[in-house]
Amino acid sequence: MNANVILFNLKEAEEELRRLIAAFEASPDYSFENYHVGMAHLYHHLNTAWNSRNVTREQWRDPSDGAFQRWEQMPTDLPLIGSDAYYDLPEYDDMDKE
Repeated sequence: MNANVILFNLKEAEEELRRLIAAFEASPDYSFENYHVGMAHLYHHLNTAWNSRNVTREQWRDPSDGAFQRWEQMPTDLPLIGSDAYYDLPEYDDMDKE
């Protein structure tokens, strides 16, 4: 995994989440439009952190056509905790071998 790419995107997501929390604490009637923009930005970075986790430094610096669009999509290979598919991930198979 490319820790630098993951960390960059998680930090960006964290900053956006903190901004949203502060905005709602300051104004309970925070506009839907601003909320929508903030959530889209947050998900962009969370999705990119997951979907681009294995990119090389070169791929990150000079992405191919459509790479950013693919990276920011909702993950299709990230089962949520509690889902049976969550425990079928290859990482769990590797843990059984140790």
